[in-house]
Amino acid sequence: MAEPDSPPEASRFDPVFLNARREAWLILMAWAVCLIWTVGYSAVAGYGVAYEEVSIILGMPGWVFWGVLVPWIAATLFSVWFGLSYIADDDLGADEDDEASHG
Repeated sequence: MAEPDSPPEASRFDPVFLNARREAWLILMAWAVCLIWTVGYSAVAGYGVAYEEVSIILGMPGWVFWGVLVPWIAATLFSVWFGLSYIADDDLGADEDDEASHG
């Protein structure tokens, strides 16, 4: 049981840690969605289909296009968006080497 005077979780942890944890969870969730889509769609659409029934998109089987290429492109676009606009630019403090040489 928490003490009534204990600070909330956000004030107990360093903001850099909280940002990193939030970003890690988002990356993990995006990875899980891509994994489930790739494995699930490829398993359903790629197995048990007669050779004559396989659709060809851009020279590759349709299940490869929709099950591998599309999630790969989506993950790349997500990574670019994530890196350019979502990741927090936290101040990590002064570099110890700089302090030693200027001190």
